[in-house]
Amino acid sequence: MPILHGCDDAVLDALEHEARFVRFGSGAAVFERGSVPTGLFFVFSGGVRLMSQCPEGRSKVVEIFEPGGMFGEIGVFTGQRYRTWTQAIGSTVLVHVPRACMLEAVAMDNALSNRMLGAVCARIQRLIDSISSTASGTASVRVASYLLEQLERTLRPDGCIILPAPKKAIASLLNLTPETLSRVLRTMMEEGVLTVGGRRIHIRNRAQLAQMVAAEAVAPTA
Repeated sequence: MPILHGCDDAVLDALEHEARFVRFGSGAAVFERGSVPTGLFFVFSGGVRLMSQCPEGRSKVVEIFEPGGMFGEIGVFTGQRYRTWTQAIGSTVLVHVPRACMLEAVAMDNALSNRMLGAVCARIQRLIDSISSTASGTASVRVASYLLEQLERTLRPDGCIILPAPKKAIASLLNLTPETLSRVLRTMMEEGVLTVGGRRIHIRNRAQLAQMVAAEAVAPTA
């Protein structure tokens, strides 16, 4: 797990003392809304979607955790019951570190504590950016922003990205209907911006995606 790089043996021993692998089938709940936190989860393989309930009562994808990522830290440090819930994306393997072990490790290693704080702050910033872009942006701009973000995270020179979840979950993350997401991707394909094959997307014209986002940012408001 990237966030554990640099930990000395004593800290790793504390973490692994009661850590265990847990496996989930597609759609299975990792933890439920209102449940008591048991510890921190690291994604070993597969993926997990973080869900919340909108004011009108429908479920919405808030964030997607990929291999190497962690989640559940709010419960670890506050001890409060979960206000969200999580579901496995496909066949998923997680590493569960009990709350007491995690707190012991953080107390032993200031550097680990700082890395976790930095990771949480980065997540908060991503969520703020996501709320900003999905609150008022057009469907095309939301999709373009998301694809550019994924492209920056993968750092692949060939311009290919693999969506971390099915398109239905990505649509929920962007506050779009699956039909709208499909329509936007189809339009982008027709314009030669990208090609789509299942969850694999090849960005053929990154500059045009960036131009769409920039145009929205400078558009006059009513």
